[in-house]
Amino acid sequence: MVTAPLIAALVGSGTAVVYIVAAIPAALVAQGMSANDRRDPHKGSVYTWVRRRLPRTGWFAGFCLASTGIIATSGMAYVAADLLARSAPTPVKALLAAALTAVAAVIDLYKLRVMAVLQYLAVIAGIGAMIVCVALVAGGVVHLAPVTGSPLDWFRAVLLAVFAYWGFDAIFALTEHTAVGAPQRVTVLTMAALVAFSVVGGTAYSTVDPTPVTGNPVVRIAVISSAVMSLGSTLIPTARGIEAMADAGEVPSWAGALRRTSWATAVVTVASVAWTGLLFVSEGLFNDTIEALSVLVGLYFTANSLIAALHGGSGGERVGQAVSVGLMALITAAVGIQTLDPAYGETAVGGADGVGGVGLIVIGLCAIGGVGALRYGARRAAEGERRAAEGGRPSALPSGAHDGT
Repeated sequence: MVTAPLIAALVGSGTAVVYIVAAIPAALVAQGMSANDRRDPHKGSVYTWVRRRLPRTGWFAGFCLASTGIIATSGMAYVAADLLARSAPTPVKALLAAALTAVAAVIDLYKLRVMAVLQYLAVIAGIGAMIVCVALVAGGVVHLAPVTGSPLDWFRAVLLAVFAYWGFDAIFALTEHTAVGAPQRVTVLTMAALVAFSVVGGTAYSTVDPTPVTGNPVVRIAVISSAVMSLGSTLIPTARGIEAMADAGEVPSWAGALRRTSWATAVVTVASVAWTGLLFVSEGLFNDTIEALSVLVGLYFTANSLIAALHGGSGGERVGQAVSVGLMALITAAVGIQTLDPAYGETAVGGADGVGGVGLIVIGLCAIGGVGALRYGARRAAEGERRAAEGGRPSALPSGAHDGT
């Protein structure tokens, strides 16, 4: 519920409505992912789905997904550390965040079922917190603030809320280890739960004085458990996405070891811990890198919907995903433009008349992803062009691999 206080500050008790509206584009993206997974189940998820049709765009989408996972893991670890040791100095919290990330990585590698159990416990805690929030509002313990905000405030609130639904795509990273149709069913349940949690939690946060909510022990336990348990579920799709890129030969030659799950997980873990090191440079800079994630998520969500639209099995599916592409492109562009405002986030270059630090971070990450896509995504594109010229099909296998025949 990181976005709830920000949204409540913009629209008051209209927060619940904002989350419901924001669920529409999120649901369309989820529907597109489900369709793509049904047609092409693969651990690389968005990266693999997109690269089969658009190689360079697929690499860029994979980079966005990997960057999002690394930075988000770092951010959630620090949130958990901050909640567990509120009064500790920043260096201690950073070390605790690193330890939590390492533990999550070990569990992911060796005790995946334990991680699943922990996720269930986090859900139970979330349900408990939701019941507490309903009781506090219905019992009159807290009073809702009036609905406020200009049309622009409402638009900004919806932009914030859309990305509160990020994370359900982790389901598809393990699709090869699940029964047919399971990812689709779990996605529906996950989206329904996210909407319920967001609406109830958002309403509770949009009160005149949210202290009874934020200070409630059940709510605090739910927030802490959610942050801690989300570490493992974020590491998994990030590592498997990078592993898929290595399998396809679309990483530097020295990074070939990333084909192994253990190596991919280790690299993601180290990168997340290293990112937490930004706290020693500037906490504002660290926070702004997390703010930049909205644009990266929007970019790979858009790419996913584009592929779903191109491969849609029916006219209705193609139209629905085309609408999703338009909505996500609009939302992502709007957020991207906002990030350039020096008042957006905590850092800026050039003062009040300069450029927002969040926007510069977005530009920097996109530039790195663009260069990588041209350099490594070109391998797949070149192979496809060569085989097309020969009258054959582009191979889905990495360069130098064989199918055993």
